[in-house]
Amino acid sequence: MSTLQFPLPERTTTSTGNVVVDGPLADLPAGRALVPARAYTGTDEFALEQERIFSSGWVWAGYAHWVAEPGAVHPVTIGGKPLLLVHGEDGQIRVFHNSCRHRGMALTEKPLVVQGRIQCAYHCWSFKLDGTLAAAPYYTRERRSKLDPEVAKRLSLLLVASHTWAGMIFVDLSATETDPQASADSFTAHLSPLLERWSHIDFSRLHLAGERTFEVDANWKLVVENFLDFYHLPFVHPQVGPVTASLDVDDVALQPDVIGGSYPRGAAGKAEKTAKSLPWLGDVPEDRLERQDIFCLFPNALVFLEADWFQVIGYHPEAPDRTVEHMAIFVDSSAAGDDFAETRDQLCEVLWHVNEQDMPMLHHLQIGRNSPGSDSTNLVSHWDQITALFQKRVAEKAGY
Repeated sequence: MSTLQFPLPERTTTSTGNVVVDGPLADLPAGRALVPARAYTGTDEFALEQERIFSSGWVWAGYAHWVAEPGAVHPVTIGGKPLLLVHGEDGQIRVFHNSCRHRGMALTEKPLVVQGRIQCAYHCWSFKLDGTLAAAPYYTRERRSKLDPEVAKRLSLLLVASHTWAGMIFVDLSATETDPQASADSFTAHLSPLLERWSHIDFSRLHLAGERTFEVDANWKLVVENFLDFYHLPFVHPQVGPVTASLDVDDVALQPDVIGGSYPRGAAGKAEKTAKSLPWLGDVPEDRLERQDIFCLFPNALVFLEADWFQVIGYHPEAPDRTVEHMAIFVDSSAAGDDFAETRDQLCEVLWHVNEQDMPMLHHLQIGRNSPGSDSTNLVSHWDQITALFQKRVAEKAGY
């Protein structure tokens, strides 16, 4: 269990009146990294994190639009474990272990759309979209073998606790209860402070404006740390506007797995992304029309919300120095038509470009982790308390 106590006390220390969380960092640099450099480069450490972090608790697995229609099947790997995202005939999205119940063969390594059943290529066992074993040819070594209902039930695909929210699919590989209602209750409790903060947003109205995949030659933790680093914005992303716009940010720590920041006037203080305004995502209160919320949903969903668009960077760690980002941008469904096509494209191009600007930074951050000097890095108390909370969370769960 986490030793972090939330809500954290806050302190207002900036000349602009912005909030800095009272986190783990002292004003005097400690001269020691909170997470050792080997955690960014070592194969043993990578395997440890796959088990202790990505196989424990709620983790981003993919997007609902990856399995948009009944019969859609999409393989993913979470915590080193192959899974299947499946859109059932009843409209429900389920997640199963990607392992045939006979010999454990992966059912597919590529996305596909099936007609009612998922079939294993080895002995042609087939499974319904709810996971039930539908057929096992010659199971009794007889030509017209009939499958006993109890056998079919016992040999169903193994279900994983999952929940779909805001266009995203989350899984909890450590959960023993996989009933959809139990999963929904667990997920709601997990994200309750954020769900309350964003209760004015109607996420059922999300429309996908664009999606891109980025191959990042850096450790997954650096991807998060860069996302939570507001200090680098005026130096790497000049389009965000003057330095004063970057200074106007509040630290926000809602709970150990929901941390980030908020620009109270960010949407107004930065350069316009599109020439034409987009409709709001729900009934947005007046005092939130200019706000930008930026959060890490630990460990691997990075979310960015403005009044009129929602961005997600979900990622899968593939090696100590390789991470695959799946970046999606959503707008309100009323902006899905041709009249907003150019505006959607403009928004996506701006946000793709921002992410591309970070790629060389991540590369050099990864290279630097091979230096023994990386064990003596110093986070800055005025800027990096949120990053320190993330690193402390990693260190606690992984045991560093």
